[in-house]
Amino acid sequence: MFRFIRNRILGAIAVLLTAMFAVFAILTYIPGSRLGYLGIQGSGDLLDRLFTFFRTEPNLFSRYVRYTYDVITRFHFASGFRHHNLSAEILTRTRLTLLLTLIGLVFIVVVGIFMGTLAASKRGTWLDRIISVVSMLTASIPPFCLAIYLAMIFCVGLRLLPVFGYSKPINFILPTITISASALANTIQICRFEIIEELNKPYVRNLRSRGQKENVILFRHALKNALLPTIATIKEMTASIFVSTFIAEWFYAIPGIGYYLIQAINSRDYGIILACTMVIAIVIIVFNIVSDILYCIFDPKLRRSEMGAGNNV
Repeated sequence: MFRFIRNRILGAIAVLLTAMFAVFAILTYIPGSRLGYLGIQGSGDLLDRLFTFFRTEPNLFSRYVRYTYDVITRFHFASGFRHHNLSAEILTRTRLTLLLTLIGLVFIVVVGIFMGTLAASKRGTWLDRIISVVSMLTASIPPFCLAIYLAMIFCVGLRLLPVFGYSKPINFILPTITISASALANTIQICRFEIIEELNKPYVRNLRSRGQKENVILFRHALKNALLPTIATIKEMTASIFVSTFIAEWFYAIPGIGYYLIQAINSRDYGIILACTMVIAIVIIVFNIVSDILYCIFDPKLRRSEMGAGNNV
């Protein structure tokens, strides 16, 4: 298990540094960018001494090393730019985006597993057909179109929910539906399919022959075995759910990291674009690592295979 976590973290660090160097290079050579004038000298830290010892000149690689070093050691993004409070701004907006993403994930897990289980238990009935049709319909609508429809129905037409703001819990209802609709539909379908597969297996027939109640078979056995594939599906969609929050933030005027990034792109502020991109990459990689570790913990087969691989080394 430790070997698995170590390899995932080392691989994630390599991917992050490579991706950020590519983004840094692109933003440096874009016409009008001031990243090419970023200094490599700090405040007499270790990196300054290394640059002095090796007589390093300011270039693309040394500027990237200085920028990355400041972010890692001091969480400082604003070196060489006019945004003196950029680090605090990034941190505040990232927290809001993570909160919105977490609410969406909880909504997907709770509602998706419940609706999938309900559809599987009522398979072939009108309720199963309605759930399937609605889930397929929501999966086919792009998030920005869904946001427009939700605003027209619940804000303009029915006047039940607010369009903008984030100060009250009611403000998060429409953004949560917008970012989780597609992933929720996939979760419902996967959960339904896996439970139906479990209900058709021989051990379920044996349980029924012994007089076990259908609810006990459904929740204690079928649902338990169907959770792993469902969780794996949600794990694969975590990054896309996080990115979908950008659309909800922009449409509903929620000042998260995605809203900040879109504003920076429109104003061609490459310092903010680089900072937001780095934070978004870090968050997505952390999401993937945590989800892989949790899946490895819940899946005994994968856990045993990782432990066996570690013992063979």
